[in-house]
Amino acid sequence: MDYKVIFKDPFIEDLERIVRTIAADNPVAARSLGCQIIKLAENLGFFPERHPKVRLRPGVRRYIVKRYFKVFYRVQSESRTVEVLRCWDGRRESDPIL
Repeated sequence: MDYKVIFKDPFIEDLERIVRTIAADNPVAARSLGCQIIKLAENLGFFPERHPKVRLRPGVRRYIVKRYFKVFYRVQSESRTVEVLRCWDGRRESDPIL
């Protein structure tokens, strides 16, 4: 990997909340979604600047999983790290404060 990917606590809490909510109705879908979000985040170690910047949030980028789940992250070029900041369910909530 070119960059080290760091999962911040708010991201982990967000993902746990989303997976727990979905698991109440469909545990298999919840596990699949959680795994997909984590895998895509881990892939940010390669070409982390491939996703668009978030308007009005300097230095923050975003990718979307399954049309609704937004993952926000920041690239720290000098330390060669990617900080995965938040994961948000766009169907239920407005964007998080970063």
